[in-house]
Amino acid sequence: MMKKAIPILILFWLSIPFLSAQTIAPLLVQYEEEKPEPFIRLTEETVIPAEAPGYTLLLPQDSIKGMVVLFHSGRDTTHVGFEQRLYVEAVARHFAALYVTTGNPVEFLFDEASYKQLDRYIGSVVEAYHIPHDRLLFGGMSLAGTRALKLALWCANGHSAYGLRPRAIAICDAPLDFHRFWREGQRAIELGLNPISASEAKWVNAQLEKNLGGTPHTAPDAYTQYSPFHYSEQADERLRALEGIAVRIYTEPDVAWWMANRRRSYYGMNALDAAALINDMQYLGHQEAELMLTNNKGYRPDGQRHPHSWSIVDNKALIDWFSGLE
Repeated sequence: MMKKAIPILILFWLSIPFLSAQTIAPLLVQYEEEKPEPFIRLTEETVIPAEAPGYTLLLPQDSIKGMVVLFHSGRDTTHVGFEQRLYVEAVARHFAALYVTTGNPVEFLFDEASYKQLDRYIGSVVEAYHIPHDRLLFGGMSLAGTRALKLALWCANGHSAYGLRPRAIAICDAPLDFHRFWREGQRAIELGLNPISASEAKWVNAQLEKNLGGTPHTAPDAYTQYSPFHYSEQADERLRALEGIAVRIYTEPDVAWWMANRRRSYYGMNALDAAALINDMQYLGHQEAELMLTNNKGYRPDGQRHPHSWSIVDNKALIDWFSGLE
């Protein structure tokens, strides 16, 4: 049964330091539903706080040409540590920006209910604010990028109750092939190469094994079906569903950093999935599939060097690209 929703709050955001003086401040809409549970259990020993399900929406105060949808955990767009300030460029170019969450900060989209929940949030916003259905961009970083691609494929295969189908997808350094992701996680656990890598791998692999019924060795078909992309001897034909959807994948394959700081090689980097997916799409004849490689652009908001950061995305160039799509 659906939890009772907290009323929608609509506020004028009068001052955003990241907007130029020439840009009219956007409308801010916050929509939240009650948390089904206060915590998310990742393993027997590890729990994290749940988020309030819902969305944050930033709307241009004049015409709306389309909408950028980001599947980012945490929706306080004013927080100093908030990385994905794509809304600044989006609003300046007359695009709305929507940040959506199921309430699970590490949502994997294992079940149909989660797809439908996100579809309901996005679809209700599209209808309420008369946003063009054919001018949507789905995007996200890391696991949020995985969600963006998985939901886009789900929509492209005709499952959206609102008829949603994004015009474009922008993914920043996301895991896409979970056969590879599980294997590299298992290697990090067994060899103990780096405590950060091993710690992340323990809860990620625990989630995969619990929800997919085993490991890639014991349940290979489940991992193939769950993964939005799977590298094998043949091109992944499922990507044909993305015909007419422009795709950009951003990654900064700084293998020297990963080896020094996480003891990971190319096999442990999401760049491997990014290149393989774009290569398969181009092989299948997709004319709008691009691999966006960067060098020394990855830094966290506090200045810490990390190639796995949204800063590798040029926000203005991304919105320019999206705006120019026919």
